[in-house]
Formats: sequence, structure tokens, C-alpha cells
Amino acid sequence: MATTVDEAKQRAQDAEEHVRSYKGVMKASTQIGVPFCMALGTFFTALTARAGIGWAFLSFVVVYVLVWWVVKTFFSSH
Repeated sequence: MATTVDEAKQRAQDAEEHVRSYKGVMKASTQIGVPFCMALGTFFTALTARAGIGWAFLSFVVVYVLVWWVVKTFFSSH
């Protein structure tokens, strides 16, 4: 009987740890990964469109900040 209670406690602790880990990964991927990938895509699109390196860097920064703000705003309500 004591083993069953110990196993139940361990499972509950593991579940809590998994939830914390999942939330951390999701926060990092949405607030850093998604904006970075979209900004990088915009950067290379500007380069292939021959917009110039300055415009490419500017578009990278603008898209990164805009997407970061949208993702942060969306996930703060959930």
C-alpha cells in the first residue's frame, strides 16, 4: 500500500515537472523562435529582392519586433 502511495506522489511530481518544462519550451519557441524565423525569412527575401543590406537589416528588426509583440500579446491572454 505504501508503495502505491509513493508511486502516485512520484507520478504527480513528474506530471508537474513535465508541465513546467512544456510551458518553458513553448514560451521560448513562441517568443524567440517564431519571431526570429520570420525575421530571418524577411531578411533573406529582402536580399534576394536586391533591396540592399541596410533595408534587409531594417526589415529584420521591424519584423522581429512586430511578431514578438503579436505573439507576446496573444499568449498573455491565455
